[in-house]
Amino acid sequence: MRPILVQLVLCAYLLQPLVANAQGRPDPLNYPLKQYGFILAVSILGGFVSWYTRVRNGEIEGWNIGQLIGELATSAFSGLLAFWGCEYMSFPPVLTAGIVGIAGHMGTRGISVLEDVLKLWIERRAQKE
Repeated sequence: MRPILVQLVLCAYLLQPLVANAQGRPDPLNYPLKQYGFILAVSILGGFVSWYTRVRNGEIEGWNIGQLIGELATSAFSGLLAFWGCEYMSFPPVLTAGIVGIAGHMGTRGISVLEDVLKLWIERRAQKE
């Protein structure tokens, strides 16, 4: 399968929850702001821990604010994706919070793992058809 086709199918699959409201699935626009605030706080805390660990190991400099901001933004994004995935699969709230924190700590690594898993799943489904 061509890589662009796989990416288009992946994007369409990820956008499915936005149009699936008529089927009784969770709608990202219906969650209260305090819930999103909590989710973002947990994922950003995970990103801060990841950044601080890398500073202590000497991988990056502690004064590099750009690195910190990038780490926090990426961790917020990956935590939000993990939250939506957990809500889609109806995980308990405590488990969702833990997964969001781990996803925030993983940052770009977590997004890459998710992308690889979804590409493999789509390719396997395409081969069956």
